[in-house]
Amino acid sequence: MSIADLVREIREDSVSGASQLTIRAAASFLKLLKRPVSIKDVKKLVKALSEARPSMPSIANMAHMIGSMIEKEVSAGKPVGEAVEDAVRRCINEYQTALRNVVQNASELIRRYGSILTHSYSSTVASALENCRDVSVYITESRPGYEGRRLAERLAAKGHDVTLIVDAAASHVIDQGLVDAVVLGCDAILDDGSIANKIGSKMIALAAMDAGISVNIVTDLWKAAIYGFSLEKHPEEEIYAGEARLKCLNPYFEILQPRLITSYITEKGALKVDELIGEIKLMWGEVVEKKREKSRPKPTR
Repeated sequence: MSIADLVREIREDSVSGASQLTIRAAASFLKLLKRPVSIKDVKKLVKALSEARPSMPSIANMAHMIGSMIEKEVSAGKPVGEAVEDAVRRCINEYQTALRNVVQNASELIRRYGSILTHSYSSTVASALENCRDVSVYITESRPGYEGRRLAERLAAKGHDVTLIVDAAASHVIDQGLVDAVVLGCDAILDDGSIANKIGSKMIALAAMDAGISVNIVTDLWKAAIYGFSLEKHPEEEIYAGEARLKCLNPYFEILQPRLITSYITEKGALKVDELIGEIKLMWGEVVEKKREKSRPKPTR
């Protein structure tokens, strides 16, 4: 399979969440080993993956971390194939450990509530909710991809108390006092602690703030937008496929500012915005500094 094919699978997947796609991005390096592979191939895949889903930074972060490890090990004399296998194994293990810790911390938070509202499909939120059978869950359909329906079906199949609602009913559910808190996933963390999530998240957060209930963001620190970020738009046909001459706008993600967020549930526990930014600096500071060094103009003689 060519690098273009490997990346196309990730770029065109509008169903899987950021965590699932990040692991698939890591695994794509192993697929390079089906033929003789060079450092040049590794660098090409790193670049292609880092540009594949600009609204999901964890994919770029994973690709760059694996690429950096491979280059370091090859420089130390390890064969490329062996270096690829070692780097992928180490990075996936570290990432999955972080996800497990996020799920554990999110589960502990959710158990404090009798009922919560969530939006779209986050595999991390889904796993946390599966640990909280006694909590009632209201889930939006999350149009146009209907990711919320998949989450509702997943939880209902395991015996959870699930109520599926249309997206526009989220504020009604909050105003009626049917939920105690909002729990959302996250696709990206920006420099100021803002997060990107499925379109519709901001309306829900605003309604929650108006009602005085908490908005909790479940996220791992791999989602920090270290290598850039931009919002994605998807095909107009997902909204309307009729014969009328209509223009359609189909944004998939939007930004929630820190003022709308009560806490960030991470692998490091429940954090406030300043704590979140501090933890991101601890984890990614060396990478950011290297980027700055590369971008600095070289002194002229």
